[in-house]
Order: sequence, then structure tokens, then C-alpha cells
Amino acid sequence: MSIDSHATAFAATQFTQSEAFAALPPYAEIQAAYHQAHADDLRAMIAALPLQADSRVLDLACGAGTYTRWLAERIGPEGQVIGIDIDPAFLKAAQEHLSSSRIAERVVFQQGDSSGLPFAEHYFDVVWCAQSMYSLPDPLAALQELHRVVRPGGTVAVFENDVIHQVGLPWPADLELAVRQAQLQAFQHGNLFPERFFLARSFCEVFREAGFMDCSITPYTSVRHAPLAAAERTFLVGYLADLDQRTSSFLEADQRERLTALIDPASPAYLLDDPDFFVTYIDILACGTKAA
Repeated sequence: MSIDSHATAFAATQFTQSEAFAALPPYAEIQAAYHQAHADDLRAMIAALPLQADSRVLDLACGAGTYTRWLAERIGPEGQVIGIDIDPAFLKAAQEHLSSSRIAERVVFQQGDSSGLPFAEHYFDVVWCAQSMYSLPDPLAALQELHRVVRPGGTVAVFENDVIHQVGLPWPADLELAVRQAQLQAFQHGNLFPERFFLARSFCEVFREAGFMDCSITPYTSVRHAPLAAAERTFLVGYLADLDQRTSSFLEADQRERLTALIDPASPAYLLDDPDFFVTYIDILACGTKAA
């Protein structure tokens, strides 16, 4: 499959800034494109959090620090955001990303993971975890650890997607069903706990098991139309390439051929070049409150 030239041009200008960013895993480029393309929608989630000027905030699995920065912008100089990640390459990139920012003094980055956070009980007012909970070895144990470190009356907010339904594309319904079924098979094949990919469907149950007093679910939806901005296109090129890689072994030959016709940039039927193209997104924000 050929590479989309628009996406390549965006990547060339955005993700080769330094050695720190060059050392990140391949998916970081697609992740950064998503953050840029959906910044207004994602900031709206941050704006809904119960943050105060002096809040102490944890950004678990902070990655390159995009959400860490947005969280720090919501608090005052007397507040603090701690970004924690298991990957030192991400932490180095995050530090570089914020080093020249006016809010840099409010932010601390450190290495760690969800199995044993290096913080005292009741330390944080708000804990944030974005699109990472599903990838943790034990999401329930992670939520229990977040319950430990948030103060009584504090909030743990988890932004996650249902991977089957996050991205809605305008393709034939029968092909979509075949691709999603193949996607499900791919998740089940070789994964000891494939249900983690659908964590958003049982958020409140998991929050209760972790000890939270209550759980609220807020959906966020958005749509993008052709012509696509460069960052949006970069994200979708990566999303479709990943979908193709995951599902190809589980599709019938004719289904693979139909899918290739829609997602190959060299094809006259390429989805992203359709002037009527649009894509819808469904995101879920779950917030749990620790009993006072």
C-alpha cells in the first residue's frame, strides 16, 4: 500500500523536531496528529474537570505531555501537575515539549507505572488518564491504585474509547461488519485479556469494584468533513493502516480486496479523497469520586 503524501508532509514538519521525538515509538506520530486535529474537543474534556487554582493533578501514562500541558493551563501557579509514564523516551519528549512554556514550573515528570505509584495516599485532587487504561496490564488494579492516591472527595477521570465504535466511516455496511468482526478476532487472537479493548463498556462496574463512591459517563462526539486538515488526514492514514494490518489475516479474499480499494491512496475509490467523505468519533469520559 502506498503512503499518503499529504500525511507524509505533515509528519515531516511536525514529528522530526528533535532526537527526543525521534526516539518515540511509531504510534506517537499518529497520536500527536490526533491530539492536534482534535485539540478543541479534547480541551473541552479537560475544561469539564473539577480543577481549582491550587489543585494537585496526576496525569497517568502522560506520553509526550499534551494533556499534561492542558491540565497545567487550567490550574494556577500554586497548583501542580505530575506527569508519570513508564517510557523514558516519552518523558524526555514531554519535558522538551514543555521546557519553554510559561507553565513549565507547574509541571513535574517522572518515571513510574500504575502497579505502584510513588505517592502517598490522598495526595491528588484530580487524577487523569487518557486513552491508556485499556493498555495497562490490569485496569482494575490500576484504578484501585488511583483510588489510593486521590483525596477523599477527589475525582479520577478516565478518557477512553470503545475501539470497535470510536471511528465511524462511510463505507458499505456489509464490509464494515466484516472488518469489525475481523478486528474482534484480531483482539482475541494472542491477547490473554481481549476484554480490555472494550473497557469503556463496563466503566462504572469497574469503578465501583475499585472502591469509588459513584461513576458518571459523559460521551463526546465529533465529526470531520472533507477536505481534511493535514493532522486529521495523518491520523486517519495511520488508523486505516493499523486496521488493515490487524484484520487482513481474518478477512476473506474478496473482503480484503474491497477494503484495499477503499484505503489504498493509489485507488480511485480511496475514502480520504472522496469529496463527500466524513468521519464521526465517539469518545467516553468516565469520572469516579472517592468517598469523603
